[in-house]
Amino acid sequence: MLRVLFAAVLLAAVDGQRVHRRGYKRSLTPPNDIVSVLNITDEQIAAAPQKVDWSAQGATTPVKDQGDCGSCWAFSTTEGIESAVWKATGSLPPPLSTEQLVDCEKADDGCDGGDIPEAIRYLKKKGMATASDYPDTSSQGGRTHRCTWNGQSDVTVSGFSYAIPSCNSGNCAHQNEHKLAAALAQHGPLSICINSGENEPGDWDKYEGGVMTKECSARANKLDHCVQLVGYDMSASTPYWKIRNSWGTSWGEQGFIRLPFGAKNACCVGCEATIITATTSTVEEA
Repeated sequence: MLRVLFAAVLLAAVDGQRVHRRGYKRSLTPPNDIVSVLNITDEQIAAAPQKVDWSAQGATTPVKDQGDCGSCWAFSTTEGIESAVWKATGSLPPPLSTEQLVDCEKADDGCDGGDIPEAIRYLKKKGMATASDYPDTSSQGGRTHRCTWNGQSDVTVSGFSYAIPSCNSGNCAHQNEHKLAAALAQHGPLSICINSGENEPGDWDKYEGGVMTKECSARANKLDHCVQLVGYDMSASTPYWKIRNSWGTSWGEQGFIRLPFGAKNACCVGCEATIITATTSTVEEA
């Protein structure tokens, strides 16, 4: 499938600073595949709490590390499915298999990048394995492997929608962040694709903590990374979004970054935000 390739950054060291892999490639949605967009009303926006942190409520698995593989898309999708199961059942599943997506989902390019829609379309057909059944081997070596999944599925994925309309071209500074917050508060953690600020003042590679207020533009052609949006705080002295990354716990704030809320869609936080629906296969069968 044809896709437009945006940056996939190789692991390297620049002036002693680790440069992390990203791995986002925008999908080319088939013409007959219309992705629905959540209908967020003004009343829902007004009723949204001033702050939410799903990572403090047991809705997320521990922070992961994609290592040398450009598999952010697989990690973001997997994290979204884990949280979707929590939302549906009240319990997190065992950690799920990013490797299944990297090795077996052929519409994307494994360690060379991908996007969430293709991953979800594949998982709707195949279901998803646990990490113990099909463990991560690509992150350490940075290479996609031959698919050896045994076909055993523990989670059923039913689909996804966009939390707010996606922004696919041009300047995306006017995405509605209050609608995005209401969607997050209502539906739990969201899998999102963003601009991680490569070659901008707000380069995530240089982030160490606090609300990252350095420039990180909201342009569609800058998208290069996929992560998980887990919270926000509009009541803080500097209102912020809370995002879970896949660069390990030694990066940022124990694996998280905070971006300014209401700052013209900083880092394109609202450019591609997806709500995934999933449950355990045992529940589906029951």
